[in-house]
Amino acid sequence: MFMTEQGKVVNPEFLNEVSLVCSKEDQLVVACQGGGRSLRASVDLLNAGYESVSNMDGGYSTWLRKQLSGDNSDTKLAGGCKFSS
Repeated sequence: MFMTEQGKVVNPEFLNEVSLVCSKEDQLVVACQGGGRSLRASVDLLNAGYESVSNMDGGYSTWLRKQLSGDNSDTKLAGGCKFSS
């Protein structure tokens, strides 16, 4: 999603961008900061025919709060993302 003057809007190129680096048979884990945007993206991917899509419930903030990041900082983890919204 993008923030515009009208508010948040869906990225019209999202599915196309994903298809450039992932096949519909790949196992995908979708995440965002709080879990809401990734849930919507997961639904879009499933509706587009992707077979194995998991949403990181609660997003990175929950993951970090539960100390599931190991020795990695939140900045290092965010930098590893292929897509940003």
